[in-house]
Parts: sequence; structure tokens; C-alpha cells
Amino acid sequence: HAAAQEQRRMAERECDRIDERIATLQLLRDTVGDCLAEGRDRYYEPVRRHLRPYLNDLFPGAELELGEGFTITGMKRARSESFKRLSGGTQEQIAVLVRLAMGTLLAERGGNVPIILDDALVYCDDERINMMFDALSRAGRHQQIIVLTCRLRSFAPLGGNMLRVQTNDDLR
Repeated sequence: HAAAQEQRRMAERECDRIDERIATLQLLRDTVGDCLAEGRDRYYEPVRRHLRPYLNDLFPGAELELGEGFTITGMKRARSESFKRLSGGTQEQIAVLVRLAMGTLLAERGGNVPIILDDALVYCDDERINMMFDALSRAGRHQQIIVLTCRLRSFAPLGGNMLRVQTNDDLR
């Protein structure tokens, strides 16, 4: 009976050590998670600040939800919506707006980085593309924007210098 009681006490001490280790690991997990979230929020804030005016033009009052590595996980308007559930056109427009905001942020910090859009805005209706052109024009005041497109007539209102790629066959 004494041996069984001693084994029980040893088992209880071992349980206490395991419980203490679990509590320590949970505290460590929570602390690291909180630090990562705080750092991410601090890192993302300049991007959010530069994105807000562009986003507000197209989606008044909306906020983007950003995940790891600046991935867009959702958009809050009247309610939160998963980015994957937004239409292809809306996703495309938001992606362009994020690029414009990042470019504005870099330009503000002295980085002369061009923004290159390759066949962007193909899913825009007439009203939305005009709003996107306003955003592109605003961003173009601070940095170079290069638009690669086969839709010359659609992008003509933006102005700028139009260049055409010609093949050797075009020159003959």
C-alpha cells in the first residue's frame, strides 16, 4: 500500500510538472502570436494608410484584411467578405490599388520604382474603369506607371506616352 501511495505522489508531481510545462508553452505561444500580430499591424499600417484613399474611391468605407506576406484575405464593407469570394473584377481592381499604394509608399520614401500593369483591368465595367483611371492618374503624379495592354482605345483617356511594339514584318 505504501509503495502504491508513493507511486501516486510521484505521478501527481509528474502531472503537476506537465501541467506547468503546458501552461508555459501556452503562454509562450500566445506571447509570440501577440508579438507577431503587433509587428504585422505596425508593418502593414503604412500600406493601409496609403491604400485608404485609393480604396475609398472605388469602395467607400471599405477596409482590406491583410494576411501573411501582404496577401489579401478579405474586405470589410457592411460585413467582412472573403477575398476569394469577391468577383474576379473586384479582385483585380483591389490588386491594382494595392500596387498603387505600395508604389506611393516607396515614392514617399524616395524610391523611384515604376508600377507595371500587364493587361490589368480587363474585367472593369465602364464606370469602374473610369474610377480606376482616376486612381492611376493620382498615382502617376508621384511615380511612373507603365501599362502593357492591347486595348489602346480603352486606355487612351489616361494620356501619357504610347509606345507600340513592332515586329520586323510590320516594318516591311
